[in-house]
Amino acid sequence: MPEIRARVGSQNVVRVLSNASSPPSNLIDLRDVNSNFKTEDGMILVWDLPSQKFIMTSVIDSSSSTISGIAYYTNTTDNVLGDPNSGAVQIDGGVGINKNLTVGSGLNVFGLSTFSSNVDINASVDISNDVVVGGGLTVNGTSEFIGSAIFRGGTIGIGDSVSDDINVSGEFISNLVPNTDNTYDLGITSQRWRNGLFSGLVTTTNLYVSGISTFANNLDISGDLNIVGFVSVTEGLYYDNEYDGPNGIAFFDNNGKLTGAASTESAIDTSNYILTTLETAGIGTPVWTSTIDGGEY
Repeated sequence: MPEIRARVGSQNVVRVLSNASSPPSNLIDLRDVNSNFKTEDGMILVWDLPSQKFIMTSVIDSSSSTISGIAYYTNTTDNVLGDPNSGAVQIDGGVGINKNLTVGSGLNVFGLSTFSSNVDINASVDISNDVVVGGGLTVNGTSEFIGSAIFRGGTIGIGDSVSDDINVSGEFISNLVPNTDNTYDLGITSQRWRNGLFSGLVTTTNLYVSGISTFANNLDISGDLNIVGFVSVTEGLYYDNEYDGPNGIAFFDNNGKLTGAASTESAIDTSNYILTTLETAGIGTPVWTSTIDGGEY
């Protein structure tokens, strides 16, 4: 191999000397280096295009700069919140990161941030302003909403199986209106609601009561009342329909209809009346009377 020697000439030009047959060559454009900042620590040597010289500086303003190894920034100056010109590292333009980015302390982002892929966050996230999600949002674990929460548009589903429980501690301040009339139920046969408290009118087509029912006030029935079991009346039973008393008895006609029978007198105020029948339209209507006017004895 040829012997290589280095020396500095009178023009501050670094030359490479060799015993080869080729002429000596210069390290290009290292003559007259601008060293105005040589008394400062951490200066770097960069090419200055306007002056066509290498200069000592702390600023790299090239259109591109590639660092293939690990870069360390040991300055620990904190960023002043909202000031892009403070902190240990200041970047005025865009930043492209092709690998993972790890932030050891707080991350403050001002302006719109766009994530084109998944974002995995393993720690707490504190958001003090609005959050707008343009696509789907999936949250695993316990979620807590403090303040007003509005879910609108489309179908809102709560739970996806019978093993999911829904606990409502608040109070309803609106009506509960089904989407379609006469379609949905409250409870099922094997899972019933316990007590129902209503202060106003309850309207239903059919009413099925399997236990004891207590009516504190008047019960108004405009249609038929079908009773399969026994009826127990403790205060008295009043029958007004088709009854033009003041006195009479109640009986069933040939069709099983409960009918009122008027007294033969305007009022029964005499003792020793007997109960007999008065044939009317083929029906022996019972009456109270003091007269026996026929029949067999």
